[in-house]
Amino acid sequence: MQSILSNPTDLDFVKQFTTDDFIYVSLNYEHAELKRIMPWAGTNEGTEGLVQTFIDVGRYWTTDNFEIQDSFENKNGAAIFGTFTYTSNVLGKTVTSPFSVLARGENGKLSYVQFMEDTFATVRSFRNGGEYSIKANPDGSEITV
Repeated sequence: MQSILSNPTDLDFVKQFTTDDFIYVSLNYEHAELKRIMPWAGTNEGTEGLVQTFIDVGRYWTTDNFEIQDSFENKNGAAIFGTFTYTSNVLGKTVTSPFSVLARGENGKLSYVQFMEDTFATVRSFRNGGEYSIKANPDGSEITV
């Protein structure tokens, strides 16, 4: 996975590290409303989905910082943890989020990658106005965000 991060928008480069049946899950398995905001969200079959995510993220945000803080490997896969700071290209809003990557492999190549972040924070970097009325507390209180 760390090799892919050196040139993640070059499909031919990335394909050398992935299996033919590669699956990429970005942020969730399937969420139609989030996909309207972040078109790459959801389950993507094929290396193209991973590469297109990196292309689109570069179109939507400027990466101010991307830091891998830790990684673990075993014979079945790896996990990477870190933080990133993005500034939205349209509104100029900056957000910092933790991230995690779960990677599974077969025969020395990636077969599955799942990427998670603080999606509530990153989506808010696109927020142009309006409020949410949130009622999550079982005690009945309501907040406005």
